[in-house]
Amino acid sequence: MRNAIAIIPLIGLLICGCSTDQPSAPQPAGHADQVHVGMTKDEVLKALGHKPKTVEQTPDGEVWHYDNTELAMIPFNFGFRPEFKSFVFNRDGVLVDYHITQPTR
Repeated sequence: MRNAIAIIPLIGLLICGCSTDQPSAPQPAGHADQVHVGMTKDEVLKALGHKPKTVEQTPDGEVWHYDNTELAMIPFNFGFRPEFKSFVFNRDGVLVDYHITQPTR
């Protein structure tokens, strides 16, 4: 009887650990490889998955800025590498240029 009681929690842990619907770790600055010149703001927002950290208004349109600097605050995150992305839109809301500074490995 004792063995049966001890096995029940182990089975529960095994079932919980095998769950496949757990979300993957978020990408801090989005997937820029899905973005290309000529996309609209809505298309870029959908491709990146989240709003920009800052939006800079310019006379010609606006610039969206993304970075992952908040990950530097994780304790013992010795593998942290900063990543910066900027997306330039014209007045019509069309992507005209973008710049990505990816970390070196």
